[in-house]
Amino acid sequence: MSYVSVYENKTPRSKGLIMTVAVHAAIIGAAIAMPAIIVTERPEGTLVALPKLAEIPPEPVIEEQQPEVKAAPQTQQIAPDRTIIKLPPVPKIQYAEATLGGNSGGTGVDIPLQTIEIAPDPVIVGARLNTRYAGQFQPAYPTGLLRLEREGEVSVRVLVGTNGRVKQIELIDSPHVDFWTATRKQALGKWRFTPATRDGTPIESWMTLKVRFEINS
Repeated sequence: MSYVSVYENKTPRSKGLIMTVAVHAAIIGAAIAMPAIIVTERPEGTLVALPKLAEIPPEPVIEEQQPEVKAAPQTQQIAPDRTIIKLPPVPKIQYAEATLGGNSGGTGVDIPLQTIEIAPDPVIVGARLNTRYAGQFQPAYPTGLLRLEREGEVSVRVLVGTNGRVKQIELIDSPHVDFWTATRKQALGKWRFTPATRDGTPIESWMTLKVRFEINS
């Protein structure tokens, strides 16, 4: 048995054609709008996933605070209480009114004026060797020292009395005891002085003398 396909040539409807064109246009537009997918070559080796580093926030700026300077409180010093001592009143001194003299018209009491006498300084004259007895001043030369031709000088202090005689003698320096012995004997027995005076009156006084022992060639 055979079948025969019969094609009926009919003109399509305009509405269905429009819809078909719109669907194809939408598919083509969507395909164009899709991004292209690029397949890269797969790298060889092991992939390690690295953690994402957290962002470190910046350190906050700390403003230095200036220390607050506190002024020391001013203390008021209180002076201690002072004890007030009441002194007795000073008695009033009454002065007498002096009369100037002459024909002045004032009145008062005459005050006598007293003269103050100032004594002069006393006149003192020191003792001195009496020239009448000058030949008796040098002592005798000690025999032993004269034989040895020893010379020397003796220093003494003598107290001259009011009569001009030596009352006391003191040794200051002597090179040999025989020189001192001869000087002491001569002073107490033979020396004569004019005594010191105060306002003309004889007084005792000390004198310092030197006696030289030397050999005349």
